Amino acid sequence: MRSLVSQVCLPVLALVTLASTYPGNAAEITLAVANSTCGTVQAVGARYVETHDIKINYLCKSSGLLAKGIRGGAIQADIYISASQRWMEYMVKGGLVAADKVVSPWGNRLVVGAPAGSPLKLEAWNDLTTDKVKTILIGDPGTAPFGRYAKQALQRTGIWEQIKQKITTTRHITLLADRLAQSDNRTVGILFSTNLSDRLRSIYPVDPTWHPEIRYYMAPLGAPEAGTEASRFFEFINGDPGREAFQSAGFDVSG
Repeated sequence: MRSLVSQVCLPVLALVTLASTYPGNAAEITLAVANSTCGTVQAVGARYVETHDIKINYLCKSSGLLAKGIRGGAIQADIYISASQRWMEYMVKGGLVAADKVVSPWGNRLVVGAPAGSPLKLEAWNDLTTDKVKTILIGDPGTAPFGRYAKQALQRTGIWEQIKQKITTTRHITLLADRLAQSDNRTVGILFSTNLSDRLRSIYPVDPTWHPEIRYYMAPLGAPEAGTEASRFFEFINGDPGREAFQSAGFDVSG
């Protein structure tokens, strides 16, 4: 457990950002947020603090690292947002989340992306096995759900063994997007569509039947009493304001 704390605690502390600055007596909550939702959650938080005297801390990392950090005691948070059911179930089994409090308000989809200026084209999924593509960036399947979904799609379609020597993994999706944007014309990445930017473009959609449905899962940690800031913000982000923000960012809010 000591090694887990040393690996997780310091990076997490470096990633804490404050939505705004308030007097010392303001309420304060901490959100442990799957990296692919970080920008949108912050946008919802910014809207919330306009009408509430509160300070919101955001811990943005891969779902698995957050879950392990919370269960190991290296991370203290009020709300956990996971990019996969697997890690939320891990939290439930650990007694940190009540199963009846878990909600799944948003979904996403995978795409193969390339740098915006890259001339690379994929006519078919199997083009990943050809000399067109030298490097394929995915998330770490062990802790980053988008990497797990990517690996599942590659395995389901029978090309994992052919391309695994091309695979380079990253810890979370923000790192992958940044690295991909600076890559050469023979590098692609498999990432969530919502993490595309003006520096990246989609060159092939990943068939959603090749992997489990991509859903996000959110729950309060512990048993916050009704009327607390954590419970009020949970209702806010799970309600219309959160739905509107996530829909605008390209997430699927139909679930």
